[in-house]
Amino acid sequence: MKRLAVLGSTGSIGTATLDVASRFPERFSVVALAAGRNVDLLRGQIVSCRPSLVAVADEADAHSLAAEFPGLDVRHGEAGRLAVALHPAAT
Repeated sequence: MKRLAVLGSTGSIGTATLDVASRFPERFSVVALAAGRNVDLLRGQIVSCRPSLVAVADEADAHSLAAEFPGLDVRHGEAGRLAVALHPAAT
């Protein structure tokens, strides 16, 4: 099984990637997501993909998501994007 870290998950390429991954759950698992400011779409992606790590652009959005999804590692800014890109479980 391939474990994916998706940068730009709320953009057109990211949403298409997640759509393909959802069609083949036996082949793909999403371990991390990075998005910009479309937190509403990201919320749905968190529910459907159940990643262990997400990153957003703004610190306030990160705090909001962390409160909404206890146990989820939520980061923000460049450091957050880097953490998603380097997620150790992504293959």
